[in-house]
Amino acid sequence: MRGLVTLPLFPPRPVRYVVPFRAGGPPDAIARLVAAELSVLWGQPVTVDNRPGANGNVGSEFVVHSPPDGCTLLQGTSATHGSNAVLFPMLPYDPQKDLAPVVPLIEGPLYLAANESQPFQKIDELLAHARAHPGELRFATAGPGSPHHLAGELLRVITGIDIAPVHYAGAAQALQALVQSDVEIYFGSDFSAHPEAAKVRLLGVSTRWRWPLASHIPTLVESGIPDFEIHGWFGIFAPTGTPADIVSRVNADVNDVLARPHVVRDIQAFGYRVLGGSAPDFAARLRREMAYWADLVRRNKLSLI
Repeated sequence: MRGLVTLPLFPPRPVRYVVPFRAGGPPDAIARLVAAELSVLWGQPVTVDNRPGANGNVGSEFVVHSPPDGCTLLQGTSATHGSNAVLFPMLPYDPQKDLAPVVPLIEGPLYLAANESQPFQKIDELLAHARAHPGELRFATAGPGSPHHLAGELLRVITGIDIAPVHYAGAAQALQALVQSDVEIYFGSDFSAHPEAAKVRLLGVSTRWRWPLASHIPTLVESGIPDFEIHGWFGIFAPTGTPADIVSRVNADVNDVLARPHVVRDIQAFGYRVLGGSAPDFAARLRREMAYWADLVRRNKLSLI
């Protein structure tokens, strides 16, 4: 169903689409794809505004304090609305109370990857190498507390191997470090978009079952690492207090965008699956996701260090 007729002039001015991470990574790429389509649909510029910092908290807080009129939107993730609530106990806002879920965008896994120069080609070979060379393997992250960081820490905790994180300013920088052999391994999701992706060897996928868009890659669970599961998602949020008719309008129009064949194709090219759906269903999913990440972090004693 197309946008609601009750808001013929929406949006009344240009829209700021806040991505709380640096340009160049997967959240930024998906945001620019969606924003370009909305700009045409709405007849107003929809500008991606990258506001990185504190694993997405800086940009999220900016949106929390923005006018609730639908002209400032946040692209939240499983970090901003999942792990951050546990990793940052002194958050200056409540992601559940201060940001209204509008529409889910995509979901996808992380892939455990190694630079092609490494001697291991399978998960069991990686674990054997790490145990034979304790403290020598480094894994890149997109920043402290990012899903990339938590995935590496989860691998360390479950398997008992001695590996160390190397934090970068974003996913694009972390992937570049892997390609350049500055680190040995990296949990990421943006390999297909990198011009030097051939230098990367994908060893496993972080979902419990094989990912349909990369079914040839084994899961870490089937490779002998029990209970290893991490998945990510992106979605659009608005400041709490945004009128329900505006939330409904944005939801309907984003769902329109997500149903377009070329948009689906471009999203799948990044290895993601299109979500879409209603705002109430997104709110219910969000509650489950918050509980999932809280349990994951606390049960495995994961931290920002």
